[in-house]
Amino acid sequence: MANIVGAIVGLTIGIIMFANVLMPTLKGTDTSQWTASEIAMWGVAGLGGVVGIVYGILAAFGVA
Repeated sequence: MANIVGAIVGLTIGIIMFANVLMPTLKGTDTSQWTASEIAMWGVAGLGGVVGIVYGILAAFGVA
């Protein structure tokens, strides 16, 4: 039971950090002078965050 509670607390903190820190930083960055590959890599950072959150949710409930 403590594992589930710890996982839920960790996921909550992770989701808050993702929504309030990572995504505004990614979306608010001035990319007007960047190459296409740099913009694509920046997009992969956001995708990695989403995948990490989903994996954390699945792991918390024993699916992953």
